[in-house]
Amino acid sequence: MVIAIFVTRIQGATPQLFGYQIFRISSPSMEPDLKVGDIILSERVKDVTELKKGDIITYRGELGSYSGKNITHEVIEEPYKANGKYHLQTMGIANTYADPQISESQVIGKKIRRMPVLSAIYSFFITPLGLAVILAFLAIIFINEALSLRRLIKVNKHSDSDTSESDE
Repeated sequence: MVIAIFVTRIQGATPQLFGYQIFRISSPSMEPDLKVGDIILSERVKDVTELKKGDIITYRGELGSYSGKNITHEVIEEPYKANGKYHLQTMGIANTYADPQISESQVIGKKIRRMPVLSAIYSFFITPLGLAVILAFLAIIFINEALSLRRLIKVNKHSDSDTSESDE
C-alpha cells in the first residue's frame, strides 16, 4: 500500500482509497476554518452539480501560481454550465479575491471532515523529536530481529551438535 501511494504521488496523482483522499493544508488561505498543517478527509466528487455554495473542495489548479497544485477552497458560486461544461467559482476564506474559474474536470474532492488527531500525529512526526522517535522505533525493531536471528542460529547449532553426538 505504501509503495502504491508512493508511485501515485510520483506520477502527480492523488492517492485514493475507495473514493476517499487525505489532503494536508499548506497555506493560510482557509483560516480560521482550516489552519496550516490541518489534514482533511475528502470524498471524490462524482457529480459536480451536487456541489453547493459553502462546500469546501479540493481542485487541481491550472492557471498562474495555482498551476499543478491541489487547492482547497470554498465554493462561492455553485456550478453553472457554459460552453457545454460545468464551471464553478471558489475562494479561500482568508483571501480577498476569488480564484480563477475552475471546470468540473479540475474538481478532485469535497471535504467531509477535518481530522485533528491525524493532523497532530503527522505534525509530531515531522519534528526533529518525531523523527528521532521513528528512528528509535526502527532501531529497536532491527535489534530485536537481529537478536531473534542470533538465538535461532544458536538453537540450530545446538541441535546440530546434539544430533552429531547421538550419531556416534
